[in-house]
Amino acid sequence: MSRRHDDGTVMLLVLGLVVLAGLFVVVVVDASALFMARRDLLAAADGAALAGAQAVDEAAVYREGVHGSLPLDARRVQLAVDDYLRFSGVSGSVDGLQVDVTTDGTTVRVELLAVVQLPVVNGVTPGAADGVSVAATASARSAVLP
Repeated sequence: MSRRHDDGTVMLLVLGLVVLAGLFVVVVVDASALFMARRDLLAAADGAALAGAQAVDEAAVYREGVHGSLPLDARRVQLAVDDYLRFSGVSGSVDGLQVDVTTDGTTVRVELLAVVQLPVVNGVTPGAADGVSVAATASARSAVLP
């Protein structure tokens, strides 16, 4: 029985393929988690901007009337955005959520920034990475249609 010189090379190829497949799974799982977190943050920013655009300055409407758009009350806009994020569960379920709300009196702009913990990378190396920052921005206008 003679021995071949290439014994064991198939095992090395299979081992290399398993390592590559494992790396591919890690990348796909973490990228999917990042994509879903950003999608959820975008939806939250969109809903918060819509909620803020409904915070009409009633005193200004009664005083000046309506001319193309409803005037917004900056304090009520901030409260509406905070209420939306709290009642939708975003405030309590997102790590390191930062909210920036701006209004020019007719348009609301909501910027959300959060930290996403990647399931595989952060699970394998806890403390090595603080997560990935994800941002989402949405705006809504209080337009009155003729």
